[in-house]
Amino acid sequence: MTQTKVEAPFVENNANFRNKVINGDMQVSQRGTSFSLATSAIFTTDRFQLNVGATSAGRLTATQTADGPGVFGLTKCLKLDCTTADTSIAAGEVLQLQTKIEGQHLQEFHKGTSGAKKMTVSFYVKGDQAAKYTLNLFDNDNARMNGQTFDVTTSWTRVTLVYNADTTGAFDNDANNSLQMIFVLHGGTTYSSGTFAENTWASYANGLQIGDSTTSFFDSTDREFFITGLQLEVGDQATDFEFLPRDVQLQRCQRYFYKLDTADVTYFAIGYYYTSGAIYAFINYPVTMRAEATLTSSNSSESFIIYRAGAGDGMDDLAISGSTNTQSGMVYNSSDISGTAGHAGGMYAAQNAILEFSAEL
Repeated sequence: MTQTKVEAPFVENNANFRNKVINGDMQVSQRGTSFSLATSAIFTTDRFQLNVGATSAGRLTATQTADGPGVFGLTKCLKLDCTTADTSIAAGEVLQLQTKIEGQHLQEFHKGTSGAKKMTVSFYVKGDQAAKYTLNLFDNDNARMNGQTFDVTTSWTRVTLVYNADTTGAFDNDANNSLQMIFVLHGGTTYSSGTFAENTWASYANGLQIGDSTTSFFDSTDREFFITGLQLEVGDQATDFEFLPRDVQLQRCQRYFYKLDTADVTYFAIGYYYTSGAIYAFINYPVTMRAEATLTSSNSSESFIIYRAGAGDGMDDLAISGSTNTQSGMVYNSSDISGTAGHAGGMYAAQNAILEFSAEL
């Protein structure tokens, strides 16, 4: 019998997790699907945060929408819509959309060594009219920054920006914030007073954040900005966007933020009376979180109830105990509860009660 050797087919883009950005396809939005930005920072889709500087008259809404370009599975995007314009820009005003990345996820770039690699950023973007904005890579470990401008049109366009390798300043190999990808969409002279040099690593300075001839997102209530498919990878070539199944993407997001959905889950833990006036319960996170979490809880009449010994005892809110760790959280109430020490029961959440655990960078 004659045997023929069959060569394995060449497969492009076959490196797993080459994209260092989590939720770059905007699939996951645990906090909701619509947000209003006033004068403070807010998280929108998971891993993406809007920041403002000095008080601005400009206002916007951020929405997770099903208006993606469709390629590479990119069906969803983050849409920003200016609802109140601000054409009188104070020096300290700034509007930034950013995501942060742990240092231990960036070691392939070999930053700060003689073998440092280039960083390629790609993303899909469109607007309701032509615009130009700036994307800065900020090295938080060494206070260094590199920025480039990019153009927006009225059609979905894939932007590719190749950032030069940086042989100065290594990323820390830990679970803390090492790199921030910052889209600057609006800013005053505090952020544009320096001499902007495209694709040049330099020591951080506020005045270097905004490139020349850029657009202010707040210049008109007609202004919109859509983005999805954000990818950061090693080298000088942009590969196809690395699409991950939603369940995988959700687990990666829950490392930083976990919302217990009380619209679907009513009994969420087993609790017990430590004393007659203090109750404790353990909540297991679906994945190991990045660090000890902080808790945001509802605080309204009987948001939570423990059913024990044939009765239900109501609690307005829950707090997180100092004994929390990265795998589970201990929550407690010691302000408006009264029962029998040693009794245990099921912890119940009223519909739409809030329990949110955050270990964001």
